[in-house]
Amino acid sequence: MLSENELIGVWKLKAHFYLEDDGSTSEGPLGDRADGLLIYHADGYMTAGLMRTEPLSGQDGSAPEAYLGSADDYLGYSGRWQLRGDTVVHQVTIGSHRRVVNTEQVREIRFHEDVLRLQRRLDGPHGYVVMDWRRA
Repeated sequence: MLSENELIGVWKLKAHFYLEDDGSTSEGPLGDRADGLLIYHADGYMTAGLMRTEPLSGQDGSAPEAYLGSADDYLGYSGRWQLRGDTVVHQVTIGSHRRVVNTEQVREIRFHEDVLRLQRRLDGPHGYVVMDWRRA
């Protein structure tokens, strides 16, 4: 199990994708070349920001069907964080999407070698959304 001290610091997004129950993967909600930073501070605060760095994949420039329900190219939020077993809980205070403000965003944690994987189960057409991070 990961300790709080191992999580504290600045992380750079390495990959952002969908993971299916059968192990297959597909392009994530912000594309194959998404970029982002995740910061966990020792005082219990956190911030996360992710952005699309390439045009949307639709021929007409529209968002793919599974694109978080909006055509925004940036997702971000900040608030408090805490570890709960094999999950990290982000208690969102402010965010780029009103629907996440004042919610708890729970992410399963996996840590292998130097990669921090945060994932959450989805209720839609995909099994999980996954974010792989490396220390910045």
